[in-house]
Amino acid sequence: MFRKHKYLATQDTLTTTWTYLRSNYLRLCESWFLVLLGETQRRCTGLALLLLMLVPIPTVAGINKKLVVKPDTPDGSFLELIGLETDYDKKRALIEQLTTLFPQSVSIGWAFSQIQDADFREGLWDKAIAAGEKLLELDPDDLEAARLNLQASQAKDDKALVKKYNDICQWIARRLASAPTVVDDPEEAAAEKKRAELAASLLVQQEYSLYDQAFRSPDPRKRIDLLDQLLQLDPRTRYLNDALLLYFLAYRQLGETSKALAAGEKLLQRDQSHEDVLLFVADHYFRRKEEPRKVLDYCERIVSVMNARKKPAAISDTEWSYQKALYSGTALYMMGTVQFNENQYDSADHSLRQALPLVKGNNTLLPAVLVSLGWSNYQLGKYSEAVHFYKQCLPFGGIYKQQAEKNLAAIKAEHNVEE
Repeated sequence: MFRKHKYLATQDTLTTTWTYLRSNYLRLCESWFLVLLGETQRRCTGLALLLLMLVPIPTVAGINKKLVVKPDTPDGSFLELIGLETDYDKKRALIEQLTTLFPQSVSIGWAFSQIQDADFREGLWDKAIAAGEKLLELDPDDLEAARLNLQASQAKDDKALVKKYNDICQWIARRLASAPTVVDDPEEAAAEKKRAELAASLLVQQEYSLYDQAFRSPDPRKRIDLLDQLLQLDPRTRYLNDALLLYFLAYRQLGETSKALAAGEKLLQRDQSHEDVLLFVADHYFRRKEEPRKVLDYCERIVSVMNARKKPAAISDTEWSYQKALYSGTALYMMGTVQFNENQYDSADHSLRQALPLVKGNNTLLPAVLVSLGWSNYQLGKYSEAVHFYKQCLPFGGIYKQQAEKNLAAIKAEHNVEE
């Protein structure tokens, strides 16, 4: 009986093979990732711009910002005085006096909004922010006041204030975008509707801004932080698939394999069109001899994707042919190995024979495929075929030649098949 220990176990050949493959496919695919992401970026940019064009960003006053003049009341008389004043500076001073003299006026919100707008236009950032804070005390859902404070904080380049008002804007926008309009008054209902539209449009801008910053950031840690903010803003963001791909790339760049694997598998649950992610995840489980069903499924998908994929414009015909052969050949090799380990010798032989023409010229992967074919055909009782494949291993030298020589001698001795 031909004894298994006389053969080099298929998995033992993988150390050399996969050291080569992984270094090569990481190098070759880096530019391919950028090509795919470039196409994704163009699609997402177009979508974001379209959405921003469709959803206008009005300047909307909350219900506390109405100018209400009640005759025969102290604050009403003062408001009439303001209305009669034609000098800009004097009118502004009177409005500031109103906030001190009549803090309970029904027009107090109007007064602070006038002050915030004026100070913002004149670049008086601290005063504009102080007025905005008063408005937010009066109406915690005053998104316009929060937005102006955010812009003033950005102009000041005050990172702490930028974060504070960015968080406030996000909180208000999320709440307003989903809150139903329950106001009976038609005018107030229209104002509430506009506030909700403003909130929705702001969320669109924030989502795109965070995604765009993450995409452009060369720092993987910064990219991850921006993506975390994006998913905190909206866990079901329209950029979720692209965000998961960016997570995957960032964690791979940092060498954090477990996190890259988690991001990759999340992406594959939603979209199995990324052959690079498929190969990374399949290789991970393949080398650990885990999840054979996943390895087979992912490898089958790689072959399907590569057969259907059109050549990207940025890649030459020669480079594209090589890349298709590398991906498909590697996937078929992994499939054949898994099938062999599960004693599915016919399936293993079929997969490995498909891989063989794709790995021609690859002096690392080719002998591994030939060794596996030799072993599979021996198990199928096709000794002449096994001899044929083992003979092809001899020119590669090293461990492949040693194993081929031992196996050829064993086949001759046990089954009288000539070398």
